[in-house]
Amino acid sequence: MKKSIIRRYTQTPEIPTASTADVAFLLILFFMVTTVFRATTLHLKINLPKAKSTERILIRRNITHLWIDNNAKVYIDDNLVPKEKVATRILPKIAENPELVTILNIHEDIDYGTVDVVLDQLKEARAFKITFATEFGG
Repeated sequence: MKKSIIRRYTQTPEIPTASTADVAFLLILFFMVTTVFRATTLHLKINLPKAKSTERILIRRNITHLWIDNNAKVYIDDNLVPKEKVATRILPKIAENPELVTILNIHEDIDYGTVDVVLDQLKEARAFKITFATEFGG
């Protein structure tokens, strides 16, 4: 005699998806209502660090000074340099002395865009030893 094999099919439980569109719409509406939009753009105010003590660097032959004044003019060792030409002026100094440390003296009212251009130029010249000068009196 043959026994019949009965297969039982099990159904997987269904997740009701009828209300998911409503829930998504309510979440979107909630975040749209609670989000605050600014009417004006904020400008980044940079506070330069102040040193509590200063350390004097005695070896002067391994140092070059780079100043950025309040008019966004760049000076390398008291010579005016266009900010796009900083790499061409620093590169020979780095080739001559790979241990060269560049000290950046940046005016506190200068925007960060100018500083970013100068830092990119220093990176292009492979001047990786950079020190930011601080004001004394923290």
